[in-house]
Amino acid sequence: MPKIPTFTSRARLTGEAASVTSNIQIDPRQNIASALRPIGKAVEDYYVKEKAIETKVKAGELNADATVEIFNAAEQAELKSTPQDGVDYFNNKFKTIKEKYKAQASNKNVANTFDILLSQNKNVYVNNILKKTRTNLVTTRVDQVDQRVKSRIAAAVASESQFEFDILAKSIEEDYQGLVNDGIIGKKDLEIYRQKLPALIETQMVKNKAINNAFGALVLLDDNKKYPNIKGDEREKLRTELRQIATFQGKVVDFATNKILLESKKKVAAALAGDEADKFFGINPDEIDQYYTGNEEYDNQINNLNNKIINNEISLDNNYLTNDKIINKILNNEIKNSYEKFKLTGETEAKSITERIGDGSVNLDDDNFFNNIFESQQNPELNKTNKEFFGFIDKVVPLIEGSTSSKYFDNNYNNRLSSFRQDMYGRFVEGLKQNIPVAKLLDSLSDNYIAKDILDYAPTKANVRDALSSFAQEQEPELINTYFKKNENETPTEYLKRIEGNTSSLSLDAKPVLVGLANYDKFFNHILEQEGTPFLIAKKAFADEDHFTLGFGRNNKNIKEGETITLEKAKENLHEDIDVRLKKIQIAIPNFSNFSEELQIALFGEYFRGSVEQSIDTLKLINANPPKFKEAAVEFLDNDEYRDAKKRDRGGIRPDMENVARLLRLEGTEEAWT
Repeated sequence: MPKIPTFTSRARLTGEAASVTSNIQIDPRQNIASALRPIGKAVEDYYVKEKAIETKVKAGELNADATVEIFNAAEQAELKSTPQDGVDYFNNKFKTIKEKYKAQASNKNVANTFDILLSQNKNVYVNNILKKTRTNLVTTRVDQVDQRVKSRIAAAVASESQFEFDILAKSIEEDYQGLVNDGIIGKKDLEIYRQKLPALIETQMVKNKAINNAFGALVLLDDNKKYPNIKGDEREKLRTELRQIATFQGKVVDFATNKILLESKKKVAAALAGDEADKFFGINPDEIDQYYTGNEEYDNQINNLNNKIINNEISLDNNYLTNDKIINKILNNEIKNSYEKFKLTGETEAKSITERIGDGSVNLDDDNFFNNIFESQQNPELNKTNKEFFGFIDKVVPLIEGSTSSKYFDNNYNNRLSSFRQDMYGRFVEGLKQNIPVAKLLDSLSDNYIAKDILDYAPTKANVRDALSSFAQEQEPELINTYFKKNENETPTEYLKRIEGNTSSLSLDAKPVLVGLANYDKFFNHILEQEGTPFLIAKKAFADEDHFTLGFGRNNKNIKEGETITLEKAKENLHEDIDVRLKKIQIAIPNFSNFSEELQIALFGEYFRGSVEQSIDTLKLINANPPKFKEAAVEFLDNDEYRDAKKRDRGGIRPDMENVARLLRLEGTEEAWT
């Protein structure tokens, strides 16, 4: 008998399904119709199975999407206050979600299968909702009782009525008994609540006292004999709470008190000034009580200050450095008003700002200035900007301060620096009112820079000369004959040169006196000579440079090859570049204007070219206290720029660099100033 062949039927479900083998054997003696009948039945059965699988897949997809929304609905239902509210909310949401996704079914079979799948876990959700909402219900019920108990305790404590206390225990026990009746707590729990009642009452008594005086309540709580029923962690927790309240109350009281005192002081200051500027007359003693603060100590300070003014016992002088220390104490909140006493370094007696007025360290203008700072301290944001401003002042004051010895012989030293600080602060505050950023107000390259005229506050040669002359007259009259008397046949120019050269002997710290910044034209002409013929067409001055140069040494990434310029514009640009660099070098070297004129000009030339700015160690030596000029001279030439100048075809820079080194070695000697 021949071998009966077998047939393999393949059908594709979703993706790639496994093949199905019929295992049907066909007798070759049968006709085709009879032989294929079993095969058709197998294919039909397989098709039915495939449709069933497809239905489950599509229903499963709908179920997965719906389950996300069902889960979210269950979470919301669990937040309801009662089980009934929670179950009702969930059932409504469940029905809506089921209908929404059932409508998306492709046929009735998919819809029915989805319905079955979704409903399988409904009871699990409902049971969880019941558990959670029952817990919520119990919690709400207990919270309501606790709140009612606390309210009754608060009312009894506030009334301080014995009758209220008599009925308090009974009413509270009834509230807690209600929880027992509801089955929420047992009799043991009721006993615990009874035991806690005295502590609850004492806690409310403490909190009642803290409303007006948390610090006083805290002091009482620190005594364990007071409120003995508040124990352990509960007592410490209450202490922590009271400390926070006391801190807040203290800040509120300080703020209000200092605000009142500030207004009082400003009123006093205005009255002391009288009607004429720069003249102080005092307040009529019969009216002085109108300006009192209510604090006896502070009122005595006001009265004493007024008497000093009336008796003309007040000095208009001040001390810049003393004021600086006072400002720092204000900024750090170590002084909160002008009546508060404090000590400065080296002082043995504490005195307030008001008590210092007129003693030579603080004058009435300074007092007004301090009032302005106190006022801005009330605003945390302004306090932050104030610190930035005074930090800026510390950096720029050396530009106008003069020589170290100036503070000893220059009678205008303190007033000049104080005026600068107060003028700058006025501009700073005005700029803030106009919403100009702090960074722009304090940036020397900004159009809104507050100190554009900073060098106007620096002393001139004539100022220094006059100050020295006055100082010498007061201290050593014979010095006038030695140094300041004009020699016979001496020209005015020779005379000025001689006394300027000799004033170094008057310096208390044996350093040359300030001559001020050299004449601007000398800087300009030096750079003109140093740069030589300007580039009217942009080009690279040296082959190894990254950028093109245009005009007198202007070199940056914005200059393009072949760019042109006129000689007039080149000079205009040079003026701009010199202005910027003159500001920068005085920031980089705060004592720059104290150097001999020749060193100023030579050093600026190298700064203009970039050599000084790149030599950080040289700057450190120059800015040392005292300056290390000789070491700076060695360091300045100890670099590859100087050593490789000829190799890089820049040999022309070496003489200028050597000249700066020479002048640095001379600086501080008599030869540098003759």
